[in-house]
Amino acid sequence: MKTIFHFWSNSPTSRLWISLPLGYTFFLQMLTGFPKPDSLKDLNANELFVRFSEELFDYPFWLQDLSHLPLFYGLAWLWSWYLGPIRSLSSAFKCKAFYIATLYGIINEMAQAFIPDRFPSPGDLIMNLAGVLLGLITHSVLCRKFGTPTK
Repeated sequence: MKTIFHFWSNSPTSRLWISLPLGYTFFLQMLTGFPKPDSLKDLNANELFVRFSEELFDYPFWLQDLSHLPLFYGLAWLWSWYLGPIRSLSSAFKCKAFYIATLYGIINEMAQAFIPDRFPSPGDLIMNLAGVLLGLITHSVLCRKFGTPTK
C-alpha cells in the first residue's frame, strides 16, 4: 500500500506522464459538457451518443451536483502529482496545479452556457472549487507523510 501512495505522491520523472492529467481533463470535459438526451435527439445525433447521455443524466439531480467534488478532486490531484505538491494552503495560490484546476473548473462551468439545455450553476462551481482545494491539500499531506519534498 505504501508503494501506491509513494507513486501517487511523487512527481513523475518523465514528461510523458502529462498524458494522465491531460487525459483526465479531456475525460472530465466529455462528462460535464455533454448535452442532455432530448437535445441530442433534436439534432438527430447517433444513437450511441443519445444512450450515453441518457445514462449520464439518469441520476438524481442532487447526486449529479455532488459528483463535481470527487471529479475535481481527481483533477487537482493529478495536476498536483504531475507539477508538484503545495507546501501549505496559502502557497496554493502560487502553485501551477491550483491555477490549472481552478481555471478549468470555472471555464468548464461557464462553457455550459453554450451547451443546449445546460446552464452554469453557482453550486456546481462551488463544488468544483471545493474538490480542487481538497485534492491539493490531500496530495500535499500525503507527500509530507511519505517524505516527498513540497514546493
